[in-house]
Amino acid sequence: MITRYMIDVTKLKYKVNFNPSVYNFRTKKYESKEATYPSYEQARANQWKCEKCQKLFSTLKELRGHKIEYHSY
Repeated sequence: MITRYMIDVTKLKYKVNFNPSVYNFRTKKYESKEATYPSYEQARANQWKCEKCQKLFSTLKELRGHKIEYHSY
């Protein structure tokens, strides 16, 4: 079964670094591959991840700036 959530993730251009969170109705928390978050704001603040140092970012723009500043050769 393909849900709307899965379709939106497949349309992302940079889905390799995207760390989506889904609301779990049983625990009443947002869950992702990395962690669980009590609020939506915290889940949104940690949705992009640097694959070299595993640091989490809220926007793709912040992730790009981090990669240029710290991981460019």
